[in-house]
Amino acid sequence: MRWFIAVFCLVNLVVGQNSTNEDGAHEFDYYSMPVLSELDDFDLCLRNPEAVYCIVDMELMEDETPLYQFIKNFSMNIAKHYKHSKLHRGVCANQHCGLNLTHAAGGESAEMALRDCLNASIHRGYGLQVETLSVRYCKTQSDSLPIDVLDWVVGAILLVVLLTNLACTAWYFLWPSEQLENNKFVMAFCVQKNWKALKKGGNADGGVFKCFQAMRFYTMVMILGLHSMIFIGYGYTANPEFIEQSYSDFFKALLFNARVIVQIFFVMGGFLMAYKMLVYAETHPFSLRTIPMALVNRWFRLMPAVLVVMGLAMTWVPHLGSGPMWDAVVKRERDMCRANWWQLVILSPNLFPFEHLCLPQAWYLGTDTQLFLVTLVVMLIIWRWPRSGVPVLTVVMVVALLIPFLQSYFMKLMPIRVSLFPESIRDIFGYNDTFYHAYVSAQGNWAGYHLGVITAYFYHRAQTEKWNLRESMLLRLMMLVSIPVACGAVLMGWDLHHREASAFEAAVFNALNQNFFAFALCIFVIGCFYRCNKLYVGAVEWGPLQPLGRMSYCAMLLHATVLRTYGGQMRRSFYATDYTAIMLFAGIVTTTYLWSLPLYLFVEAPACALQKFLLGPKRRPRKEQEANGNGQVKPGQSTVSVSTVSTHI
Repeated sequence: MRWFIAVFCLVNLVVGQNSTNEDGAHEFDYYSMPVLSELDDFDLCLRNPEAVYCIVDMELMEDETPLYQFIKNFSMNIAKHYKHSKLHRGVCANQHCGLNLTHAAGGESAEMALRDCLNASIHRGYGLQVETLSVRYCKTQSDSLPIDVLDWVVGAILLVVLLTNLACTAWYFLWPSEQLENNKFVMAFCVQKNWKALKKGGNADGGVFKCFQAMRFYTMVMILGLHSMIFIGYGYTANPEFIEQSYSDFFKALLFNARVIVQIFFVMGGFLMAYKMLVYAETHPFSLRTIPMALVNRWFRLMPAVLVVMGLAMTWVPHLGSGPMWDAVVKRERDMCRANWWQLVILSPNLFPFEHLCLPQAWYLGTDTQLFLVTLVVMLIIWRWPRSGVPVLTVVMVVALLIPFLQSYFMKLMPIRVSLFPESIRDIFGYNDTFYHAYVSAQGNWAGYHLGVITAYFYHRAQTEKWNLRESMLLRLMMLVSIPVACGAVLMGWDLHHREASAFEAAVFNALNQNFFAFALCIFVIGCFYRCNKLYVGAVEWGPLQPLGRMSYCAMLLHATVLRTYGGQMRRSFYATDYTAIMLFAGIVTTTYLWSLPLYLFVEAPACALQKFLLGPKRRPRKEQEANGNGQVKPGQSTVSVSTVSTHI
């Protein structure tokens, strides 16, 4: 009996040790790691006149401790996890680390004091040490941004624009006359006229192209959804696991393939550019001299709204608030715009490092402009030698697909869908070769743009040869399946966040994924022109969406500033849930379009009217845009000029 008891105790001891070892191997979980980002209360800290509030980034020292090895292994999956050895803090430094106003300028002494302080805190709580620490900036109670000469200059210019709008509006309201109606300058700045155009559209907005306005709005809303997620991923989020787990969530993961959604803009841009140029060339000379004229028209069409938003970002917006992250997101954009404004003025922001761009959301304008220029040359060749149309368009399509494939393969780029990984979002996509070479580049988006060009060529030929495709069962069927195919393209690559793709697989994905979506969209557009599906057509021709679509260009320019000012004023870390993310998204969409309204009425619409008046051709083309239910032209409804061949969202 004694032997039995001894054996029983020995077995229990061994099993207990094994259980302890097994538990020890799994004793760490997500919440065992140091908090990734954390903000002390900004207002409470700065109530003290001697307070110093510092924003710092620190890197943990690599060692053999079990916790650090857990952090290292967890962070290795960069496709869906942050680098948890890199911590971010907003610290009330006078309260927790003994700093005073002499440290407010940062510098080596402030870094050393903060490093020692935070190292002691991290070591005491987790047994880890801080290897490096950098101070972004420190804030004090007396900090303020002085108003300088550029602020006053930009403010005066904007005041003149506002007063011009108000004066012309009052003049037309108080003393309307036929003579005044013929004054193009006054009418351009008349808010009543611009409001009417916003609600009902101009000559070129109705009929067969009516579907484009709703598509612009839908696309902009989806992009705002992605950027709301990027906002949560970049900011000081109390639960970063919300972003990390989003890559495994079926519905949230769709947002991270939003590069596919942007192809809607490129398809529409390619279509409108090619179609309007074909129409223009029927009654106007089309030669090499047309190319610089079209580029000048495009510049004057796009730049007024850009200059206003950029001017506000670099002058008055930074004076509108404060917060722990205000300097990091709002003042930083001020500094970037003052240093790199010229990159946007020459419409080439996508050619420069993304993390240093002024209005980085405007990368689209650079990409679209470069594709616009290339397509002008292609259209000139086709117009000069009509029989070369199909062969030239085919060769260009093959080249547009081949370039991103070869680029991705030889540069070993990751799938574009995976390029929006958490740490890249935190770094504003800096040093992300895939994002720079495949996401925002002209060559990466050429195929989608060119599919729009091919669609325009097909539609123009169908009009010329009077094809009645409305009764085509094949087109009806293709339009019906176009939306499921487009949704399938968005879903493609969902598993790439959970495994590493080979170079060949990544190259194939980058070359084809977004173009499946673009091709489906082209079928959808042709189907809308011929009204092949009442449900689909109704969804993109619904009246209330038309003015929202016309404001989408202004929304594209403004939405990042709305997000930056909201994030910059947050006093504490943002706790993300599905509900708060949806409310953030809804608030950003609403606020963006509310601010887009005055930008459209006072800047965008007057600039468009003046550009058509001053730079439009003298002769009226006989080809019209308006079409009837069969997709055929109705004469005398609208006109197309080279000045409108400056397509944008």
